[in-house]
Amino acid sequence: MKAGLVAVVLGGVVVLTVACAAEDPPAPQTSETLPGRSEVAFRLPERDLIPEGICYDPEDDVFYLGSMRKSKILRISRAGNVEVFVAPTEGEDRGYLGMRIDPDRRVLWANWHQEAKPGEQQPVRPLWTGISKFDLEDGSLISEYKVEKTEKNHLFNDVAVARDGTVFFTSFSYGTIYTIDPVRDEIEEFLRMPEGLYNNGIDITPDGRYLFVAGSDKVFRVDLETKELRELPSPEGGVLGWGDGLYFHDGCLLAITVHREGEQLVDRVIRLRLSETLDRIDAIEVLDRDHPLYSNPTTGAIADGWFYYIATAQFEKFDEEGRLAPWDELSDTYILKLPLE
Repeated sequence: MKAGLVAVVLGGVVVLTVACAAEDPPAPQTSETLPGRSEVAFRLPERDLIPEGICYDPEDDVFYLGSMRKSKILRISRAGNVEVFVAPTEGEDRGYLGMRIDPDRRVLWANWHQEAKPGEQQPVRPLWTGISKFDLEDGSLISEYKVEKTEKNHLFNDVAVARDGTVFFTSFSYGTIYTIDPVRDEIEEFLRMPEGLYNNGIDITPDGRYLFVAGSDKVFRVDLETKELRELPSPEGGVLGWGDGLYFHDGCLLAITVHREGEQLVDRVIRLRLSETLDRIDAIEVLDRDHPLYSNPTTGAIADGWFYYIATAQFEKFDEEGRLAPWDELSDTYILKLPLE
């Protein structure tokens, strides 16, 4: 979820979910290139998909793409073939957000939440946010963990998986990092973030020592043994922006951010070059900025030296009542890619 657009996005807009019947989506186009450093990896004609989370499975060489609006998760091959991996369940309308693969245990973890429908001021049903674990072989649900939404913007947002199977995930406005230990197998509060932060992207170092978290326009490092929380200082004059997806790669952090320049909101994909001790940001490198296809870029996934990311979440295409713009005012769903070498 694009944290930099909090006042607009969370006014009953981004968090919209609508149940619908499962369908076989048309195959995306993959050969297109446009100005800007990013290239088009996939183009899906399903304009009202409203994707937020994407992840990559290196064993099967496929991507998973979750819909905020249509209660489903798609599976996309490198060749661009698309199939429904998790179909909508009748009466269980939910919007999928951050997702990650546990490659060793062959499961997909996916955050989700429910939101009142347009015009539903006081829903008679309880609303939930949760995280689900799916079998990568057949998309079947292995287990589900959920809590009732006691605050409007309390929703499980992004997720990271440690090598031992421990899962860490953020709540957008609740100021908490949660965890699920594979032995205890239940949601537990791991750490409270400083008050007033909107938690978003999260990732773990390969050695399992540190957790990195994007909180509003800051990046924090958490020592997983001591739970010490440290804000990473950045170069003087450097602009981080409000972070969304966050990914540790070769001693750096990749992030999708938004910040304001005058009257304009600027979307970027940036690389944060960290110190050898991973306790400060030495440089901020802009990999792409305001690509002509951007409409609320959100999260990404690293695959074979490339960074694949959602370019068109289109949260800005909802009105204040939570209604989506007409079809002809929407764009196709684009996944872009950037070289990391």
